[in-house]
Amino acid sequence: MANTFYSYSAYITPSSNADITVLKDYLEDFYQEENPEILLSNNEIKITFDDEYNFYIYLATEEHVNQEALEIADDLETDFNENLYDKEKLKASKKRFEMWGDPDFDMDYFNDSLFIIEQIEKFNDIIIFQNM
Repeated sequence: MANTFYSYSAYITPSSNADITVLKDYLEDFYQEENPEILLSNNEIKITFDDEYNFYIYLATEEHVNQEALEIADDLETDFNENLYDKEKLKASKKRFEMWGDPDFDMDYFNDSLFIIEQIEKFNDIIIFQNM
């Protein structure tokens, strides 16, 4: 993946309750005091802060998602938190949330990247990997 700042893939297993519209609601609830602009269009959430910094979350459902899930299951033993995960659930995944942010060399938005991941983790049966 070319998006290297705060880049994560959150695989949505078949038994997951993950939904991009619900994720947008979670993000709006979480950020109600900061009030960044949070837009959902064409299966992509864009979060824009006052200084024009952006995070993006795309719901990928293309065929390559499952192929990459199969490859990851063969290559990695742990998820982004260094926890073991259910490889069979990952192998059955056909969609994922792809998250990334604009360049942030000073890491001003590092904490926000983790806050966004926490919102994704509210769904059940999500398996998250950091893209390298």
